[in-house]
Amino acid sequence: MYRRLFNFRVTAITAMAGMALALSACGENEGSESGGQTDLAFATLDQGSAWYNYGISIGKVLEDDLPGNSLVEVLPYSGSIGNPELVSTGEAELATTFSSVARWAHTGQEGTPYEDEPLDNIRVLVGGIDEYYFGPIASSSASFDSLDQAIEEEMPIDFVSQPRGSLGDAGTKMILEAYGTSEEDITSWGGSFDPTSTNVASDAIQNEQADLWIQAITAGHPNVTELAQATDISILDISDEALENLSDFGLESAILPAGTFQGQDEEVQLPGFYTSVIASEDMDEETAYAITKSIVENADQLKEENAGMEAFDPDKAASETLTGGVPLHPGAEKYFLEEGIID
Repeated sequence: MYRRLFNFRVTAITAMAGMALALSACGENEGSESGGQTDLAFATLDQGSAWYNYGISIGKVLEDDLPGNSLVEVLPYSGSIGNPELVSTGEAELATTFSSVARWAHTGQEGTPYEDEPLDNIRVLVGGIDEYYFGPIASSSASFDSLDQAIEEEMPIDFVSQPRGSLGDAGTKMILEAYGTSEEDITSWGGSFDPTSTNVASDAIQNEQADLWIQAITAGHPNVTELAQATDISILDISDEALENLSDFGLESAILPAGTFQGQDEEVQLPGFYTSVIASEDMDEETAYAITKSIVENADQLKEENAGMEAFDPDKAASETLTGGVPLHPGAEKYFLEEGIID
């Protein structure tokens, strides 16, 4: 029933590699170990995103806990779709990604960006950092109350989304496909699509320059929290039928609790998934063990600094549901076994 949802690889990877080279030229031994010092590049998402903030907080605890004068360079790219490739190719030692995306990448799931070239060398260090949802965010000027109405009436919706190749962009395509429509259909009805940055998309909704933004959101998401405080927005339900279609891609029915964002007085039914921290199987066991230990044992501090991590439960951080079934790195597995978190 699905058209091919993704016919791209992440074309921005080449540019990102250039940025990574530039960063390493400015830093000392980035991504290397020397004299007990471990320097890591940590791929996240653009500034203003929850993941970038997570990267800053995790980077601080890692720099305190890893040997010597270890450094963590938090990279403001490339998001869930591109980050597994950066890890797989060694352009970043660590990355955030989503449980469902990690599964696509590791298995080369058909209909995803990885079907022609699985990234079977990626491994999970810590799963369940938070719970995310695909949330359709409608501006106060939107003339529809639901996606069903907008699509059934073929309304000219002005969309904003994350950059091409990002999960937000992919999620928009997936949700439209789950409703039996596409970006091409929307534009044929007089609508538009503007793939852009998190901050620009948020501003467009606030200033009523766009009708809808389908975004990966979590409780305490910085931009969405600020947006909800600045203007009236609506987070729209995803229908039961669409959720059933989305389950083919490892997206499960989930409930965004009432009151998660200002003005959101009722719970909302959305597709849900989880954030994982991943590394390559090539990372040495000692480093993977130390990173896993640091994240887990600093969970309280990380949660205090990041409202979106409120649901992070270290005792579940190795569960198959939260890791998407992607294997743990042996170093992470060793830590979880020692702590009795897994058998």
